[in-house]
Amino acid sequence: MDSLTLIIAEQDGSTTSQELLELVSFARMLPGGGNPTIVLVGTARKDRAEKTAATTGCPVLALTGDHLGLYNPEAFCDAVLEALGDTEPAWICLAHTSTGVDLAPRLAVNLGATCITAVEGISGTTLTRAVCAGRYCADFTPSTACTVVTVLPGAFPPLPASTDTAGPVEHRAVSPGPCRSRTLGIAENTHRDSSLKDAEVIVSAGRGVGTRENISMIRELAGVFPRAAVGASRPVCDLGWLGYAHQVGSTGQTVSPKLYIACGISGAIQHLAGMRGSQLIIAINADPDAAIFRFAHYGIVEDLTTFLPILLEELRGG
Repeated sequence: MDSLTLIIAEQDGSTTSQELLELVSFARMLPGGGNPTIVLVGTARKDRAEKTAATTGCPVLALTGDHLGLYNPEAFCDAVLEALGDTEPAWICLAHTSTGVDLAPRLAVNLGATCITAVEGISGTTLTRAVCAGRYCADFTPSTACTVVTVLPGAFPPLPASTDTAGPVEHRAVSPGPCRSRTLGIAENTHRDSSLKDAEVIVSAGRGVGTRENISMIRELAGVFPRAAVGASRPVCDLGWLGYAHQVGSTGQTVSPKLYIACGISGAIQHLAGMRGSQLIIAINADPDAAIFRFAHYGIVEDLTTFLPILLEELRGG
């Protein structure tokens, strides 16, 4: 392995995930990014690695072992470190998912590397991420030889599927090391709702809607549009105002509708990770400093209970 840039890909059946294609785009923007090496960790079948190499055009290193069937931070970290050997990559990139956020700091500590998470912008070696619950952006320039980065889903355009030469594929067995923990199993999210994935319009409720009763206005607004669905931020689901099937965000569902209407959503980074790929974003919030306005194409600063009844009347031709 002689690449200066590595991508640690997550296993997702036999498909090449959207997050991986975005990571390749990001990696190629890095200084010396060139054609990054994609590292698959697990018990992937041969066709999984070949599919990834064909889709991205990048070289693929598949690390396999019976102990890598389920994600375990210690085992996965040890596998990557064993594969690196004496190689000193300048960049190691992961998606800002629950797995990426868990694995990245462990890799950084073992490598003596800088760790920058939730990156959403890049200029040379300077990486940008949101801070203070998304109200501000901060720039970070690493000072170490190696930097471990997690990239916010939706922050960079995905790489178009490659129709050129596939990258080379190498399969390498790694030996298990001592682990102080073991993964007993992975519980799939039983709350996923395909209607959010299929919707062309999503109207989402945040804590700023005020009360459970005001969710009815969100449903009414969604009902005006064909192929629409109701979404929500995590606080709304935690409060029980809507079920977790409606949750959009890094711990919910990632969506990219033609129109996303954010009602009373402040713009926490976890929520933005799930909806920033929307083609058109309209934000309605009473707080003019809400972080959501930095990402919205159109912003309305107004109390929802005042604005939504007027909007519904206009849309219905009243």
